[in-house]
Amino acid sequence: MSSRVRLLLIAVVALFGAANVWAWEKGPGPVKGQFYIHPMMTYYDPPEKLGYDDSSTGPGIALGWSFLDNWAMEAEYDNHEPDLETPPGGSGNIENWAGNILYHMPVSRWATPFVTIGGGRGQYDRDSIGNTSTQNQYNVGIGTYLGTSQRFAFRADVRAIYLNDAEKTQPWAGVGFVIKVGRIEEPAPAPVAAPPADSDGDGVPDSTDACPNTPQGVVVDARGCPLDSDGDGVPDYLDKCPNTPAGTKVDAQGCPIPVATTFDLTVEFAFNSTEINDLSFRELRRAMTFMRENPKMNAEVEGHTDNIGSAAFNQGLSERRADAVKDVLVKSGIEASRITTVGYGLTRPVAPNDTEEGRAKNRRVAIVVK
Repeated sequence: MSSRVRLLLIAVVALFGAANVWAWEKGPGPVKGQFYIHPMMTYYDPPEKLGYDDSSTGPGIALGWSFLDNWAMEAEYDNHEPDLETPPGGSGNIENWAGNILYHMPVSRWATPFVTIGGGRGQYDRDSIGNTSTQNQYNVGIGTYLGTSQRFAFRADVRAIYLNDAEKTQPWAGVGFVIKVGRIEEPAPAPVAAPPADSDGDGVPDSTDACPNTPQGVVVDARGCPLDSDGDGVPDYLDKCPNTPAGTKVDAQGCPIPVATTFDLTVEFAFNSTEINDLSFRELRRAMTFMRENPKMNAEVEGHTDNIGSAAFNQGLSERRADAVKDVLVKSGIEASRITTVGYGLTRPVAPNDTEEGRAKNRRVAIVVK
C-alpha cells in the first residue's frame, strides 16, 4: 500500500472518531443534500489474461453526494497488489477509478439497500516484467447501508466489473463505514389541527355535546350533559335532595313530591247542622299536622251527605259542611289560599243508603291533600 493511501485512511479514521452520533429515523443511507465519505476494504479478482495469478484485497475510498431523493453519485478509487503468474512471479499493482450512480431503496430505519452502475478505468502494472495495461471498465452491482445514525453507517456491496479490452467480467466487493456530512433537508412539520370547538368548556366538543351551554365547572358525562347520579331528572349541581330512591317523583330541586293523601272524616251533623263533633276534631288534627309538615301542598275539602232530603237541600248542606271544615283548618294556622272546598251532596255515596249504618258512612267530609 502506498504512503499516500495510508495517510488518507488515517485522516478518515480520525474524522470518524471525532464526529458526533445521534439517532436517525430515515434509514442509514445518505439523504438528499448529504455528502459522504466511504473508506473501505475491497476484494478484486483480476483476470489471468492480464498475467495475474490470484485475487487480492486492498484499501479503497469513495466520495459521494445524494443529489435527489433516493439518488446519489460518487467517485471511487481502490488499490490492489495481486501476485503475478509464475514465472516471472512477484507482485503487480492495480488502481481502479470509477464514477457510479446509486439508487437507494430504504426499507426500514436501519437498512437501505441500493443498486449501482458505473464506469471508469483500471491501470494494471506488472513491474517485474515492465508491462502496463489500461482498461476501460464498467460495473453493475447491489449493496446495502446498515445502521441507525444520522451521520454514520456500515456499507457492503458486490459488483461485476467488465474489462472492455480484456473482454472479461470479474468479481469485486467492498465493505466499510460511511461518514455522512452536510446540511440535511428536513421535511416541513405536519400542520397541527386546531382543537375542536368546545364553547362551554366542559371537555366535550360542540359537535357531540348533547347539552350545550353547561355552566362553568359542572361535571358532565361523555355526552356533555350534567351528571344526575340518582337518575331523578335533576342534575347533581341543582339537586337539593341527592340519592333519591329510583322512581320517586321530585320537584325542580330534586326533592320528593309528597303523594296525594286523602283524609276521610266521619262527621255526624245534626239535621241541617254544620257543627263538628269532638271525634271529628281528633281525626281533623291528622290533616292539620300533615299540611304543616308539607307547606307546599294544598288541600281540597269535599262535603258529602246521605240521601235523606232533596238533592238541592243535600247539595247545599255538603257545601256548608266543607266550608265548616275549612274554617277549622284556617283557624289552626293553615293559609286559606291553600284550601278549596267543594260539595257533592248525595251524588257520591260510599255505602248503600238503605240502612242507618250505610247512611252514617255517607255523611262524611274528605280532605284530599296534594
